[in-house]
Amino acid sequence: MKKILLSSAAAFLLISCSNTSSQFINVSLPNFKPLAPTQITTPQSNIAINFSTIEIEQNNNYSDYFQNSILKIRLDKEIELLKQNTEEQIKTILALKGYKIDNTSNAPYSLKGKIIVFIQEDNIEKSSTWLNGESVNSTLSLSFKAKIDFVDNTNAQNYTEFSSNTNLDSSIHLVYPIKSGEGVNIFKTTISTVPTQLNRGLEKPAFEIDKTFLTFYKNTLDTLYNKMPQATSMPTPTQTLDNNTSKNLEFNEFTPLEFNEIQEDKTLQNPLDLQKQIPENNNSTIPQMDKNTSDIFIFE
Repeated sequence: MKKILLSSAAAFLLISCSNTSSQFINVSLPNFKPLAPTQITTPQSNIAINFSTIEIEQNNNYSDYFQNSILKIRLDKEIELLKQNTEEQIKTILALKGYKIDNTSNAPYSLKGKIIVFIQEDNIEKSSTWLNGESVNSTLSLSFKAKIDFVDNTNAQNYTEFSSNTNLDSSIHLVYPIKSGEGVNIFKTTISTVPTQLNRGLEKPAFEIDKTFLTFYKNTLDTLYNKMPQATSMPTPTQTLDNNTSKNLEFNEFTPLEFNEIQEDKTLQNPLDLQKQIPENNNSTIPQMDKNTSDIFIFE
């Protein structure tokens, strides 16, 4: 009888362990491909511009359960990749537009960028099963906003803002495991700490989240590339700035009139007026994408 019980326990343990290992699936992180040409053929001007890093601001409203979930670990990694790749692509765009990046106080212009990420979790319900442990059912909303300011360093009030927004088409339904309390832990679903290793059932939410990241990435770079003026059209300061030079220098007003949306209007003289004429890329909707389609191109 003991042998039968031991054999049954061993078989049950084997089945349970096998079930636990089958709970995972590998889902690669989104590929933030270079969207701009790698060969810079635009002649460089003597117009210097200051650009270093992008600021990330997160406005989050989610549960402690989500904070400790594999999806949050994955989101943090994706935000890091988004920041790194966007910065590299902005540098490429500036070079394509003819600017020379010079992160010193002497640069007559600067580009300052911020990415705002908002994560909202709603309809949170906790459940528990003996074999799989505790899990959470909820809905998740995700949105991004980019704000990029092109500033005349000789007059800080003279600037133009470029912005783009991207949201999930609709909230996505989540079922994700959480850390279990007391119990036979070997029978409970394990939580991974590897961003590419997700619990089964999270593939579709991960795909929708990845698609939103890539769409925002493209929209932001598209907006900057299409609206950033060529360096050859920008005025050159009569004096360069240094620590001993007043900012009240003679300087032609910043009026990049070559933007397509305002070519007809030759009367604009103030960039603040100009800013009102440039439509924001607000509430960008996400195009339908096949799971097998990962290529997104820019500057076609």
